[in-house]
Formats: sequence, C-alpha cells, structure tokens
Amino acid sequence: MRRPQFVRSIAAAGAASAIGPLTRIPAQAQSNAPIVLGAALSMTGIYADGGKYCLEGYSLAIKHINAKGGVLGRQLALKYYDDQSEPATGARLYERLIDEDKVDVIIGPYGTAITVPAANVAERHKMPMICPEIADVVLFSRGLRYIFQSVGPVQSYLFGVLSIAHDRGFKRLAIISPNIAFGHSLTDAVPTIARGFGQAIVFQEYYPPNTSDYAPLIEKVRAAGPDVVLAMSFPVDSVGVLRALKQADYAPKMFYEAIGASDPLFTKNVGSDAEGTYSVSCWNFASNSAENIAFVRDYRAEYHRDPDYHAATNYSTVYVLGAALKKVGSLDQEKLRDTLATIQVPTLIGLYKVDPRTGIQLGYTSYIIQWQHGKQVVVYPGNVANAQPMIPFPAWAARRA
Repeated sequence: MRRPQFVRSIAAAGAASAIGPLTRIPAQAQSNAPIVLGAALSMTGIYADGGKYCLEGYSLAIKHINAKGGVLGRQLALKYYDDQSEPATGARLYERLIDEDKVDVIIGPYGTAITVPAANVAERHKMPMICPEIADVVLFSRGLRYIFQSVGPVQSYLFGVLSIAHDRGFKRLAIISPNIAFGHSLTDAVPTIARGFGQAIVFQEYYPPNTSDYAPLIEKVRAAGPDVVLAMSFPVDSVGVLRALKQADYAPKMFYEAIGASDPLFTKNVGSDAEGTYSVSCWNFASNSAENIAFVRDYRAEYHRDPDYHAATNYSTVYVLGAALKKVGSLDQEKLRDTLATIQVPTLIGLYKVDPRTGIQLGYTSYIIQWQHGKQVVVYPGNVANAQPMIPFPAWAARRA
C-alpha cells in the first residue's frame, strides 16, 4: 500500500493553501491563528464519490462561517488526508493528525468502515468527534464517550420505503448488498422493521464489493419472487445492479438502491433507466427555507454540481461544532465533549440533538426519495413530500414503448 498523501488544507474564507505540519501555538499567538479541524476523507478508492461530497460540505461551511467572522474570533481551517477508503489507513491518519499535526479538533471521515476505527482513536486520545457519516447505532452501544452521531439512524433509511410498500400490500422482500460494513448495518435493520409491517424476507445475499457481473445475482432474486428489491448499494454497484435488471428485463414492483441512487449525478451514468428507483436522503433538498436555498445556490457556484446529502450533513456538522465551541468559549476538549452531548442546534438537516449517554442522534431523520421524470423528488414522509410515490417500478418494455 502506498503511503497516504497529504491532500491540502482549507483555510480562511475557504481559500486553499498548503500549511505544513502544525505545532501547538503559544497562547499569546493563538488569537491570530486559525482553529484547525482535522479529518481523514476518502479521496480515492471505493468510497471516493461520497468522500468528495463530504470534503465539499466541510469546506463550504468553513467558508461561510469564516465570512461571518469565524469562531471565538478566529478563522477555521481544515487539514485533511486521503484515507484511500482503507479503514486501517484512516485510523493511522487520525493518529497523525492528533500526534504530529496537533490539530485543534477532529471531525469524522466518510462511512461506517472508516468511522469505526477512527472512533477508537478519538476515544483513546479523549478528543470528541462528530460523526456525520455513520448511521449504524451499534458503535454507540460500546460505551464510547467521545463520539456523536450526526446523521439519521440507519432505521430511518428503510422505514419509509417499507412503509410505502406496506401501504400497497407488498409483503415479500429481497435484499442484496455489498459485503461491507454499512451494507451489513442496513441489512441488519430490515428484519425488525419488516416484522412490524407483516413483511417477510424471501431472499438475502451479500456480494463482493468489486463485483462486475450482477446477472447471476439478479436471476436468483427473480426466482425468489419478491415484491420489493432492496439493494444496499453505493454509486458504482448501484449502476451495475440497475443495468443487470434491465438486461434481464426484470422489474419488481418496487426497487430501492440505498446510497448510490441518492447521488444527483446518478442519471449521468444510467439516464432514464433511473425512473422509479427509490433511494434515501438525510437532507430534505426540496425545502424552501432561506438557509437551504442559500446552501444549494452557493454549493453550485463553488463546485459546479448539485449537492447530495453527504455534503449537507458534513456542512451541518461544522455548524454544530462551531456552536459548541462558542458555548464552551475555548478549545477545552472535555468541556467540548460535554457540550456536544447536551447542546441542541438547528441546522440545514434538522435539529442536532443526541442522547447524552450514548451520542446516538435523536433529532435528525431521513427522507425517501424517488427518481421521477429525470429528477429526484421526496415521497416520504408525507408532511414534506413534494410528490406521490410512483408505483409500480416501470416495466422495461413499457419504457421502450
């Protein structure tokens, strides 16, 4: 494995500049020094698509906060490294950020697989870490004191789509998933929700994350006769699974792709074949709030593409951290830990509020989205939906007609 590379630092007003290894700054000079946030993010490897959205969310929030004077009278800066989508590399990089770079605060990486070992580093160094990219609540049951969930719990990724299925009388579920940590956490959340809706899992299988041919898997799914196919897929495999459905001329009544189909760029790869596909978002992108409108406008101007929920959750995390630091009035790590456990902060994605004993998120939720007529729309929950669910998933022959 090649040596992890330093990527760059995002400094005052969002400008990018290289800053060398950081040392602790004497107290009399701290008033002019930036508050440095440290993170390992997936710029390469299988999680790179999500990792880049995370970086952009962090960076835009820093730019916005710095434009309004920063935090505690100081600008914010971000120092990050590429963890190459490797959990062990991510853990080593957090050690480096803390021990060598002497960052002031750490913030979470992308995804469950990287967050779990990073959380152990945070705990060992007694440095609080907000985790905007881990929906699984299992990590928070281990008695760790310094990690805080900043995304809707994994059950909220699935409850809405299974509720929609229940309302239509769909009871037979098939689950396919890449054999990675987050795929397991999503899959493990299904049985309890399904039992509550009187639904049964008729097929379940994990596939290697580097799978290139999904045709045999799709034939096994078809043979099981499900009403609903739940693919716990990421961007690359979401494309492969959808193409395999089309090649097999197989259309279940409902089709859900957890992460990959939530990417606004999904249709760049699959075009109109996305029609009818459900996914999940931890951010109500259809909100007409002034904050949401400004976020989308500025993100597009900065990065020349639409944000996804990873960008929104990471953006919100920096605002939560800023609010906590302001309340503490210093960089005292124990006081920051206690504040993050109890503070409530309105954000772009909802109200940040965690269980003070576990750090599990209580305020955020998730939204079920669907591709309709080439656009993502919110279809659940009903009180914020801007469209009705399209049922059933369109047959491939009907699309060609």
